[in-house]
Amino acid sequence: MSDERTSRHFRSSFPAVSTADFRTGAWRAGTSESIAPYFRTLIDALASAAELGDGTGILLLPEDEEDGVSVHKTFAKVAFEARKLASVLTKRGVRRDERVLIVLPTSFDFLTTFFAVQWIGAIPVPSYPPAALERVEVGLDRIAHIGAHSGASHCITVKSLRAFMGDLPRKIPALRNLWAIDKLVDESERADLADPLPLSGDATAFIQYTSGSTGKPKGVELTHTNVISNMHAMGQGIEIRRTDRVVSWLPLYHDMGLIGGLLFCFYWRIPLTLMSPTAFLMRPARWLRAISDSQSTLSVGPNFAFALAARRIRLPDREGLDLASWRLALNGAEPVNQQSVEAFEREFGPFGFRAECMFPVYGLAESCLAVTFPRPGDPKHFLRVDRAALADGFVELREGEGTMALACVGKPMPGHEVIVADEYGDELGYDEVGHVLVRGPSVMKGYFGDTEATGAVLRDGWLWTGDLGFFRKEGLYVTGRAKDLIIVRGKNYYAEDIERVVETLSGVRQGGAVAFAVYDEGEARDLVVVVAEITTSAEADLAERIVQTIGEAYGLSVDEVALVEAGALPKTSSGKRQRGLTRQRYLGDQLVPEKTGKLGIARVFARSATGLLQLFARNVTKGRREPS
Repeated sequence: MSDERTSRHFRSSFPAVSTADFRTGAWRAGTSESIAPYFRTLIDALASAAELGDGTGILLLPEDEEDGVSVHKTFAKVAFEARKLASVLTKRGVRRDERVLIVLPTSFDFLTTFFAVQWIGAIPVPSYPPAALERVEVGLDRIAHIGAHSGASHCITVKSLRAFMGDLPRKIPALRNLWAIDKLVDESERADLADPLPLSGDATAFIQYTSGSTGKPKGVELTHTNVISNMHAMGQGIEIRRTDRVVSWLPLYHDMGLIGGLLFCFYWRIPLTLMSPTAFLMRPARWLRAISDSQSTLSVGPNFAFALAARRIRLPDREGLDLASWRLALNGAEPVNQQSVEAFEREFGPFGFRAECMFPVYGLAESCLAVTFPRPGDPKHFLRVDRAALADGFVELREGEGTMALACVGKPMPGHEVIVADEYGDELGYDEVGHVLVRGPSVMKGYFGDTEATGAVLRDGWLWTGDLGFFRKEGLYVTGRAKDLIIVRGKNYYAEDIERVVETLSGVRQGGAVAFAVYDEGEARDLVVVVAEITTSAEADLAERIVQTIGEAYGLSVDEVALVEAGALPKTSSGKRQRGLTRQRYLGDQLVPEKTGKLGIARVFARSATGLLQLFARNVTKGRREPS
């Protein structure tokens, strides 16, 4: 362990960018602080983007590439339609500071609704329709919780979904109106243009719901200053250019898609090619094809997206790809896996993708989005470290068994500070693992309507992110989540480590493993539980192989394996696994879908005391609450 106690109180090392510099493409280096953002509110940014007369805007790709048609709208057109819809909402009774629940898929309807609500001083609450693999009732319960928690007075959704949401007013006490966007848009065609209400930077821009440790969403309340500051800092962090173009398939109800994709392009007035998450997941080649066709320079995705592209995009679909324009491939939202990164670089290097363009980043919704970025052009840094030493709180570099690779995710954004601290908030030195703390103008106002939860993470001006990490000279390394530690016999294990090794097994879906601990009163200890979604090729010995693989990799005895069907695990809007909610559903026997999987196995128990594997059918385990 390093004895160095020099402050790791990092400030940004990025150059600042002035308006004149941006227009001319020149850069002013040598300053460590962010200059003031160009706009006070998102509405100011929208109005400014609408003044562009060069046709800059958004190209929306169709859901069905065979029969659909791409649609392009300029920023001016989006602003025009938003102002007309704002007039309709005003006439229908939407008032300043009222929350408006928006349940719309990726579409221009989402864009105009989001901006229309802000235009009249109301507060958008973006949610999302039930996902493709999600049961409708589960999705509707989530929407109802978000609506009730935010105190939404109005809800705007699509006509087809409105039929399923008839009892939403009963579940959301404050809800007065449930509108289909189709009728609102029809009405807006005959409406006048609404004038914007004057807003301060301290006004709430929107409430962004994110998963919490209990599996219940928390409403991250972001001000206009928060969001504007983050987007301005991101532009400096990536050394934005006049020639930049963005491609995004990320959901618009999540920070990466909404702030990092859509709003970022309005703020910096650069073109955006937009596609839905479903379009990407059904055919990942469309993502890279969109970059190639538009010769875009910027695109972002979670690590799984790069892994999926490398694995699933077939040679015929790669024909004619030209990725040489891709300047930065921002990789964030989940741990950056070295093997996935190298596989992507290897598979798409022949098509123009340059290894130096891979850009590991770190952020979280509570700080709008971005927290740390590398410097463009700097080499990537991966460290292979001893897992056991890391679990004990320090960094030991070595190769071989019992190690893992960690990615450097750079240094703080301009105008922001990041430290790694112990549990008391005291800063740690290089190579010492502790809590990642952030301070700066992007840090949220708080969790909406939850002063207790806000106070738990906002302390003395610092945001406690819930992530663990350490600093080195080159920047921050994130090692895992503090709340996702599994402690067995005084030893710490990261849930992500266990999940990663489980997903290497054939028969387990990628991104479909969750590990957590359940306290057993009878044994007076935490039991280790693994839940895994199975593929159609899963074999009867899968549970045994999971137990064996984890034991060999970490010397950890797994107490219980639950095999479930594809889509059974709860995920966040960005596709992150929800460990807390998975644990809740496991304890409530709510994980196994209506139809059992191919194996007909609900749960497999692997007691470490005897090493005996017992297979239980679903009817045997029904009603089980805690392992006994």
